[in-house]
Order: sequence, then C-alpha cells, then structure tokens
Amino acid sequence: MPLPPIVALPLSALIGLLVGSFLATLVLRLPKGEPVVFSRSACPQCGHVLGASELVPLLSWLFQNRRCKACHGRISAFYPIMEIASAAIAVAVTWYIPWPGLVVVWVAGWIGLCLAAWGVRALL
Repeated sequence: MPLPPIVALPLSALIGLLVGSFLATLVLRLPKGEPVVFSRSACPQCGHVLGASELVPLLSWLFQNRRCKACHGRISAFYPIMEIASAAIAVAVTWYIPWPGLVVVWVAGWIGLCLAAWGVRALL
C-alpha cells in the first residue's frame, strides 16, 4: 500500500534535501580530484570542519546567516540551490511516478542535476 501524499511528499522533500547536500559536495569536489565520501565537510575559506548543527541542509545556511561560524566568510548560495533543486526533483517525481519506478527516476533526475550544475559551473 503506497504512502498517502501528505506523508510521501514531505518525506521525499527531506530525502531530496539530504541528497542535494551530498550532490553539491560532489559537484564541487570531484572536478578538483578531492575526496567526496571519506572526508569531512569544511569551510572553503578557513578549513573549519563543520559540526552536526552546521550540516543540516538549507536550515544551517539560513540560521548561520549564510556565513561560516568560524571565519564569518560567506557560504555560496550554490549549496542551498542544489539542495532545493534536488528536493524539487524528488517531490515532482514522487507526485507523478508510482513506487516501483520512483527511486530510478529520482536517481536519473539527480544525475541530470549534477550534469547541469557541472555545465553551469564550467561557464562561470
């Protein structure tokens, strides 16, 4: 029995935010040859290793006023944009695709998001 939309849509949005946080890291680190999975998240300016409260997708960026806790350097809007886009993909797919194919289409959408983000970053 599928989940009702009142549960499925917020759950998929949360999953999308979490995946988007990882995808932002992937898009920024992979082209530089930096480790993606086995290294801690850190401020790009000062290297401050982020604590648990600084890793909450979208909310930590907003609550910290878009700045690093340690050096107060600006944190790029790229991170929340990727998180929101990933959540939007997850919610849209959840709305239109039934459960068995849902995860496959999520992954396809997220791969497309990464490719688009790499393309845009290459132009900047």
